[in-house]
Amino acid sequence: MSNWQLAIKEELKKRSVQRGSPAAEFPLMEDCFNDQEILAAVEVLLSGQLTMASKVVEFEGAFAKKVGVPHAVMVNSGSSANLLAVAAAVNPLRKTRLMPGDEVLLPAVCWSTSLWPLVQLGLKPVFVDVDPRTLNMNLADAKTKVTSRTKGLFTVHIMGNSPPMREVQEFVTKHHLVHLEDTCESFGSTFAGRPLGTVGAMGAYSFYYSHHLTTGEGGMVVCQTQEDADLLKCLRAHGWTRNLSNRRDLEGQYAHIDSRFLFVNSGFNLRPMEIQAAIGLVQLEKIDEMNANRVKNYRGLVSALKAHPLWQGQFEMIEPAPQTEPIWFGFCALLAPRLAGKKEAFLRALTEVGVENRPIVSGNFVRQPALKLYGLTQDPAQFPGAEEVDRRGFFIGLHTRLLDQQKLARLADLLLKPLS
Repeated sequence: MSNWQLAIKEELKKRSVQRGSPAAEFPLMEDCFNDQEILAAVEVLLSGQLTMASKVVEFEGAFAKKVGVPHAVMVNSGSSANLLAVAAAVNPLRKTRLMPGDEVLLPAVCWSTSLWPLVQLGLKPVFVDVDPRTLNMNLADAKTKVTSRTKGLFTVHIMGNSPPMREVQEFVTKHHLVHLEDTCESFGSTFAGRPLGTVGAMGAYSFYYSHHLTTGEGGMVVCQTQEDADLLKCLRAHGWTRNLSNRRDLEGQYAHIDSRFLFVNSGFNLRPMEIQAAIGLVQLEKIDEMNANRVKNYRGLVSALKAHPLWQGQFEMIEPAPQTEPIWFGFCALLAPRLAGKKEAFLRALTEVGVENRPIVSGNFVRQPALKLYGLTQDPAQFPGAEEVDRRGFFIGLHTRLLDQQKLARLADLLLKPLS
């Protein structure tokens, strides 16, 4: 190890001591970086190559191999991954494409950037209720929402769980739908041994700081065909031909245009940086252990709650969908119906004792005021499952380092006392 690496390791150790303990005893997310990520990032800075280059390509290849798909395209955020997947799905160059005005089904419990790419790219989102037992799309309700204009399904895998994917596959096949997956909260979760995000035509992942694998900011879109991979890469970077598998052929067709700036499609600038990919490569080496720790901490906390003398069924635990092995994004639960009216006071009490908490994603997104701007307003009562999640749901952080029994018992105590 060189002198500069040793100096950074020493400085990191010193600053870790100076920072001390986090403000909250149980933060939403702990720092899962160590000197490996820091050194990888500094190595990129010292190289002078900051913009997208070989590290991004290397990370894309490693990620594709990890989830078992032929192609992965890195972007600058999980939100951009959703946007890019939808943009590819509507693009005129895609053989099976969505058209302006086509209806796309998505769950009423979702993130804003699951919804807005559909609106921004001329599609009509149709909200589907969720099953509060799993937090995910209710296929029975989806079947009632199908019309002659229904052409797409955007599966959003909530909190590490999924809808019943066998039924989803049958539904997609029956109605000839373009199937996209938002897997931003569920990297590592599997259905029948297959990673979520790899079932549909394209799957989006997020590497935001609090997510399973983090590059600070960052995201990935995976796909099954070279055609989709080229389309994603083209749209990711201005619509030009750089990074395309058929770049030479296209340059030959348009030899009168400077090949360095040959634009063959519309596009954005959603490119990641080399520093994000370098951190991602380190994180990818750790992901199995970090995800296993999440699962163990989740199970340990459930056991600690049920063994606690104050336990009286205060929480309804979330059920994994059939054949799904969730890597939980956080410890999520619903308050028992009798306690629903105490949710706000309960969450305030948790915050006061150092247990950071959040609602389940957006709650029922139908309640969000932004929908009025786009004529998407609906009666929240038409989504009773999402309303239950909104009214009773919450989650707290699920750490990537193992918590010992004493720590789990302490957390269980903090969770149960405000409801006793």
